[in-house]
Amino acid sequence: MKITDFVIIYLIIVFPLLIFAQWRAEDTSTFIKLNNQYDGAMTVASHDAVDQMRLNVKPNFESGYESKKFSRINKQPAYDTFIHSLALNFGSEDDATKELLAHYVPVFGILEYDGFSMNVYQNYQKGSEDLLGRVWLPKIPFAYHDSRGNIIKFTLDDYVTVYDVDLKEWVNGERREVRKEVNIDLLNDATTFEKIRRDTIVNVLQENLSYQINEHNVYAKRLGITYTFALPLIPQEDWYNTVDDVSVFSFFQGYPYERGGGTFNQFALAGSRLVKQDSFIATTLNSKKVFYAESCGFNYPVMEVYQSKKAAAKAGYFELSCLNQ
Repeated sequence: MKITDFVIIYLIIVFPLLIFAQWRAEDTSTFIKLNNQYDGAMTVASHDAVDQMRLNVKPNFESGYESKKFSRINKQPAYDTFIHSLALNFGSEDDATKELLAHYVPVFGILEYDGFSMNVYQNYQKGSEDLLGRVWLPKIPFAYHDSRGNIIKFTLDDYVTVYDVDLKEWVNGERREVRKEVNIDLLNDATTFEKIRRDTIVNVLQENLSYQINEHNVYAKRLGITYTFALPLIPQEDWYNTVDDVSVFSFFQGYPYERGGGTFNQFALAGSRLVKQDSFIATTLNSKKVFYAESCGFNYPVMEVYQSKKAAAKAGYFELSCLNQ
């Protein structure tokens, strides 16, 4: 056999392998670019939704404790902004694209001051028609039951609503005040209270998000999707970092890549900073009761911590300016 024959055989064997390797390299490059693009789109869309929430809160109370914390967040514009921004970052803003992308959003959730709200696909009635569309589920409270049957409804700070089984009545207010009116041990220990509060909120988030994302599989086939949805693995630290303020939970899963097979799966947790702007430290200086913003950075002994100037002033403390250093 001539050497030219060996060369031809070699090329016949190697050339397809080279073409395949080049094709796979291009797929990998495309995958990385698309993954980065989709990651960026999710991040931007989630933060745009957060920005929208800042604009559409509706405080119905006087300035002070019950203003932004009990503000009525208009949730629908936040979701609409999320989908609109997501579509823009996918290169389109027409309604058909928004509807298609929404199919791959099993849950869009908002952690509110006193509960968790979720936007999901669900069957609903419109006249005599049975339709499938996105709806807001009723807000889920952060409720905890102790061993005696008392009910504690938590919020994103020390404000609680409790049911005392001995008094047979509901009481609400800041923990340090409510504990004087009821017989509930949990309210007497600030450290234990904080741990149970965080655990309860995280459990509400995990259980309900997991259920609703799995429930999306019921509707996936009707939406033309074969992907099996499930709650992604989220580090426990990330869960606990979300319970400090109003936040958006967005999930975008099962979206097919344009080339090379595979699907994009991502989640975003974005905080809005609507509630916890600053805490106020109360102490005694030269026999005078004063309070100051935590961000002042003073190293004075801490006697009490308040969530608003109004609460600190009501307790008899006078404001100390950050300039008094």
